[in-house]
Amino acid sequence: MVAFVLVYIILAYSTVEYLQQSYLRDAETERSRGLSQQLALIRANIEAEVNAEVFLADSLATLISFSPESTFEQWEQVAMQLTRKAEHIRNIGVAPNDVIAFVYPLQGNERAVGLDFRDYPNQWQTVQQARQAQHIIISGPLELVQGGTAIIARVPIFSDAPHNSQYWGTCSIVLDIDALFRDAGVYDLPDNVSLAIRGRDGTGADGEVFFGDPGVFEDLLLSETVHLVSGSWQMGLSLKASSAAVPASNWVKDNLPRVAGYTVALSLLLSFILVLNAYRLAHQISMQDVLTKLPNRRHAMLILEQLSQKGTASGFSIINIDLNRFKQVNDTYGHAVGDALLVEVARRMRHTLRGSDTVARLGGDEFLLILPRVCSREQQDRVKAKLLGEVCGQPFDYQGVHLDISLSLGVACFPEHGNAISELLHHADQAMYQDKQQRKLSAVQA
Repeated sequence: MVAFVLVYIILAYSTVEYLQQSYLRDAETERSRGLSQQLALIRANIEAEVNAEVFLADSLATLISFSPESTFEQWEQVAMQLTRKAEHIRNIGVAPNDVIAFVYPLQGNERAVGLDFRDYPNQWQTVQQARQAQHIIISGPLELVQGGTAIIARVPIFSDAPHNSQYWGTCSIVLDIDALFRDAGVYDLPDNVSLAIRGRDGTGADGEVFFGDPGVFEDLLLSETVHLVSGSWQMGLSLKASSAAVPASNWVKDNLPRVAGYTVALSLLLSFILVLNAYRLAHQISMQDVLTKLPNRRHAMLILEQLSQKGTASGFSIINIDLNRFKQVNDTYGHAVGDALLVEVARRMRHTLRGSDTVARLGGDEFLLILPRVCSREQQDRVKAKLLGEVCGQPFDYQGVHLDISLSLGVACFPEHGNAISELLHHADQAMYQDKQQRKLSAVQA
């Protein structure tokens, strides 16, 4: 039983843990797939918004390029239309000869007017790059003079397009990076992941981290490259090593195979134990006398069968025992006294026996004593004398009833008195009957 339970526990543990690990692998794969799709969507949103709004605002630079003599009023009309169509353009600045002369909207950006890019090395560098490359350059994110953080598209303006030998100045489109990231879904990621972005000024994976924890790129789970008008950014995701308590619902979800598996395994084990105990109890009841708790006839027959199969080398004796005048006890004092007498006789006989001996109740007032390795008449007589002395030596007292106990005994020895159990029992029964008749005769003569 113990060995079975241990083997069952090991198999159940191995099976459940295998299923748990498979479940976790599948869940991790599904989670990575979901995060990968979400990160790809964020990347696509950023690319679409930045590139669309930059090219939209490029129309102002085109106007100036073909009409250098156009006025601020004309610029303002174009800028107004552009900012209405683009949600993330914070302002548009025009800098003839690299000095900002026009900003739309002016309100809140007054400090930018008159700014000479040559006085700000971090901005001047990208202005020069745009002029030399003769195409749009993405700058930032960087801190603005008028306050806040933004990315800036530097659009070089030449007055002799398409030759581009006469540099006129630059047009700067300032994009609100916080609003851009919010609308792109950067802030909608699950709480257990961290996002970081690097590549300031479009320098890609080699650039400076400008958003999130730089440590993300040391334990990278997923990454995406954001392709801008010029250059690129790299976005990275990693899992947070959070020490916060995990909600019970999340724990159950993450350990569902364990919860279900161990519940089923424990239920099956308990069911098996209950069934086994029920079987054992039923078997025990089928082999035990209900009143005296002694082995019953069926049990005694099994023991005799086992002993007889060992052959003549392992002889044994049986003693058939009958309780004299038991019917008179029942008739005179009632069955309660009779039952109590049977229980007491059984107790006294058990006390008399060796550990290898068996006493069984065959039914009514009839008992059978099985004595392995007892074959000689001397051994038999010694057992009989001890049995009579122990069982009959003291009267039986029960609820004011005082009774003397008397037994009739019949002995048979295997294989001397028969090789078959039925023969052996018949011989012992006849001997017991003769002993009973002898005791009656002795009682009459007395």
